[in-house]
Amino acid sequence: MSRNSPLRIIFFGRYTEGATGIVRSIFMGLHELGHSVYEINVAAKPGLLKNPRRYQGGHGPIYVRWELVEKEVEIFKPDIIIFCAGGLTVEPNILEKLKKKYTIIGFTLSDPDVFPTVSQYAHLFDHHTTNSVEALEFYKSKGINNTILMPFAIDSRFFVPRPIDVNLKTNVAIIGHARENRISIAERLVKEFNAKVYGRSWPFDSLGPVHGEDWFRAAYSSSFLINFPKTGAGYTNVKVGVFEAIATGRLLFTEYFDEMKRFYNYDKEIVGYANEEDLISKIRYYISHKDEAETIARAGQLRTACEHTWEKRLADFFRDAKIY
Repeated sequence: MSRNSPLRIIFFGRYTEGATGIVRSIFMGLHELGHSVYEINVAAKPGLLKNPRRYQGGHGPIYVRWELVEKEVEIFKPDIIIFCAGGLTVEPNILEKLKKKYTIIGFTLSDPDVFPTVSQYAHLFDHHTTNSVEALEFYKSKGINNTILMPFAIDSRFFVPRPIDVNLKTNVAIIGHARENRISIAERLVKEFNAKVYGRSWPFDSLGPVHGEDWFRAAYSSSFLINFPKTGAGYTNVKVGVFEAIATGRLLFTEYFDEMKRFYNYDKEIVGYANEEDLISKIRYYISHKDEAETIARAGQLRTACEHTWEKRLADFFRDAKIY
């Protein structure tokens, strides 16, 4: 198939984080590439999934009951079927039959945390992706050679400016759920800068989780956004929130770690911090040096637009996988 020919893609996904969530953003990126995409939202079809081990959080396998979607897939006549995260796949005997007719791709978006379970079936896909440099090495060490690194990115909606909500306007915001290693810093930011905190399970009054336009409103009403790179399982990696925040033109503060340097330059496109005191000090500095803050934030936004969109990520993946 030539590069100029649009692919016909069946896209299985579940939009846990709503319209601004990563799965929806990938779906939008496929459209922006010009492909014809038939969406199957597994959450909108009761009884479609079989989860014998009661997995969640991206672990799998969680099986799509193929007999419930077989007819609509055949009518669409896809080139490719994508199982986008959430541990989604089909049972191995069905997968082998599908691979004779279609190219089957599994996207994993919660590595390295979900590697222990996903690695049990990732090799069964024609192609598989991981979001994590570290996890890519895990797959290789287990002899799984169909896995390609596909880092996180954003779709074009994140660059569309939104008006500031005067009720949410703040210098500093955290958009993320509470974890033990985040609580002390969050409490300090609230005390020092009257920071706005969004998400679940914070042990103090917060503004709760935000999705869709509420997410955009929160981000665009903030000057600085704080990123915590540790995952729930204790790994450090570049999360999707990094790209989302920078795309909005906010100044992002994140810890120093090597993987981040693959995507952004510290102190030129993002601001790094070594510990809590360093973060507090740098926030104070950039509050009083708004022009410098704006220069760094705009440089990060420009690099995101040039290098870190789903349109580009997916085009690179299809090229590397030799799909066209």
